[in-house]
Amino acid sequence: MIPRRIFFRAISWLHLSIVITLALAAMSQTAIAQKPSAFKTASDNHLGLTFSPDGSMAFWVAWNGTWGSNAASQRVIYMSRQQHGVWSKPTPAPFSQIFSDDDPFVSPDGRWLYFVSERPANEDDEKIDADIWRYSLIEEDRLEHLSINSESAEYSPVVTASGALYFASTRDGGLGQGDLYRAASMDNGFHTPERLSAAINSVTGEWNLWVSTDESEIVFEASSRPTNVSMPGDLYYSWRTPSGWTAAMPVEGLNSRDSDLMPRLHPDGETLYYTTAPIGGQARIATAAWGPLRARARAAYSPTLLVANRSSHEMTWVDLARGEVVARIATGEGPHLLSNVSAGRVLATGFGEFPKPHSEPVSSRPPFVKALNSRLTLIDAIDRSVLLDTVIADCARPHASWLVDRRAYVTCESEKRVLVLDLDNGQTIGHFDTLQKGSHVLSFEPDSRTLAVTNTGSGSVTLVNIDSGDTEVVKLAAGSEGSLAFAGRIWIGNATDGSISIVDPRTSTVVEQIDSVCGFPIALSRDPQDQVWVACFASAELVSIDRESFAIRRRISLGDQPLNLLIHPKRKLAYVSLPRQNAIAEISLDTGMELRRIRVGIEPDGLRWATSDH
Repeated sequence: MIPRRIFFRAISWLHLSIVITLALAAMSQTAIAQKPSAFKTASDNHLGLTFSPDGSMAFWVAWNGTWGSNAASQRVIYMSRQQHGVWSKPTPAPFSQIFSDDDPFVSPDGRWLYFVSERPANEDDEKIDADIWRYSLIEEDRLEHLSINSESAEYSPVVTASGALYFASTRDGGLGQGDLYRAASMDNGFHTPERLSAAINSVTGEWNLWVSTDESEIVFEASSRPTNVSMPGDLYYSWRTPSGWTAAMPVEGLNSRDSDLMPRLHPDGETLYYTTAPIGGQARIATAAWGPLRARARAAYSPTLLVANRSSHEMTWVDLARGEVVARIATGEGPHLLSNVSAGRVLATGFGEFPKPHSEPVSSRPPFVKALNSRLTLIDAIDRSVLLDTVIADCARPHASWLVDRRAYVTCESEKRVLVLDLDNGQTIGHFDTLQKGSHVLSFEPDSRTLAVTNTGSGSVTLVNIDSGDTEVVKLAAGSEGSLAFAGRIWIGNATDGSISIVDPRTSTVVEQIDSVCGFPIALSRDPQDQVWVACFASAELVSIDRESFAIRRRISLGDQPLNLLIHPKRKLAYVSLPRQNAIAEISLDTGMELRRIRVGIEPDGLRWATSDH
């Protein structure tokens, strides 16, 4: 059996990399945040500096030995008081020195010091794993063992203004080596703990944490994630939105090749105290300015997501950092897709056929409504205003569009053509005949200046050189629909056939055919590593395909059928339209788990980034 002090804090590359808690230091109106050197003892290691709400008391952990060594000494919680701007000489907390104690945290009301200890709960207790205790700071010698403890180890207790207890545990029922939990407050105790969502917990390990008093933010240590700088432990940050916790992201600019852990924030919210520890070295308390780190993390959620909602006849702006719709603009009835964003502009086409509106999620396909209108709405994606609102002739069902050089190219399914419009005035200035049934979706390959028009009715793609006007039809497979152009190739999902065709627009040939991809591949996108992802409507999954070998790399099952797909340009997050749910799902491409579900409008379909053509 691994000795408790090693299991509890030492880092193992093969098994548990351990606990994190980022110490965020702050100040009150009367207390000034101090440099970590103000809280040193004669011990080799110092960890987990935390303050009372008024900033007048400080607690931390100290011990001798090297980080990760099984020969390390017993851990002791030290304390110091500030009087007249001077901190007293550190002394062991009244309850400490007998057993190994760790992870101090003062409750927001200043009444309790929560901590973790190896001490037995009673004389007959032979457990050696860590449990959560609390010591009264207002009643002498009052020490309590919490009811939420399990047969496994608990770590890093944090209490919020509501009285809720957040902590880490290796108890059964977790996703990985360690997970984070919340136990709501009740009279004289806590309710049964609930594991935090997949936006925070993962199949690896989550450990030490800090939570804001209003429970809107969390910082924690995670081990062995692909995004870690140090596999044993990096700090991650997440915040709560109306749709749930955001996908936790590394605290960029802070994490190092050493273990970074044990976060705590002082009441002023300005200084971040945390612990950094090299394997075979000594743990020390460090500081960072929290504001810039926090702002940088939130900015990583940009750009804004644009959504076409078929049955509420609108385009919505979704601020992903806020997890909610921040603006809406009415469009023609039944917009299915949005054009690319060019020079800050995006075009919504009123297809005029849409599922019967349903204010709440439904489990089956609603009947479709016909309200053909041929309306085009050109929108400023940045200023959120309408630039042009017009109805076009000779195009009964405009479905898809693409913007190039102040021109708009619009598919007309019934007429088997693509209209060309002047974006300045909305006037039709020409057209290209596709000569194929169901001219449906557009993509554009810029190097060859080729517009690709997928034809669902004939299982083909019409390639149009927008400069010369030359067109060529390439036969594919049944139900050619979604398409993605990049790196000189055009990837096309043959929905009815369940296959993917890859076309070279310069030679008008199919260079690769990938069969049996999934049930009804309807939309394609690419991730930051330029791997292709496919949304499959019938089989309700996402499928990843290697862009070079064309091999299927991964499948992610979804809870509902997807209609469209867009991958974040910088992060491994997928956004999937769930039309029957009136929502967009945020999916982690690392874990394959749904993180949030954001209500957007009725029957969402087309997705675009407000500031990018990706």
